[in-house]
Amino acid sequence: MVRAIVLVDLTPNLTENTFKKIAAMKEVSESFQVYGEYDAVFVIKAQHTTEIQKFVKEIRKLPGILRTVTVIEMI
Repeated sequence: MVRAIVLVDLTPNLTENTFKKIAAMKEVSESFQVYGEYDAVFVIKAQHTTEIQKFVKEIRKLPGILRTVTVIEMI
């Protein structure tokens, strides 16, 4: 099992809708709206890093995504 944390910077007028869409995805185990440099944090669980890569590519296509940073947990 691989776990990753995805930090997301969102467009202000689309923050709520985009956050809800991502939080509802099956790969997301936890989600938080935060203040600071990023607007949202998503914890992703997958069998392989390729699944995390696919997830990040998918969310980057959503309207309202400005940028993402992915941190993969080392166990």
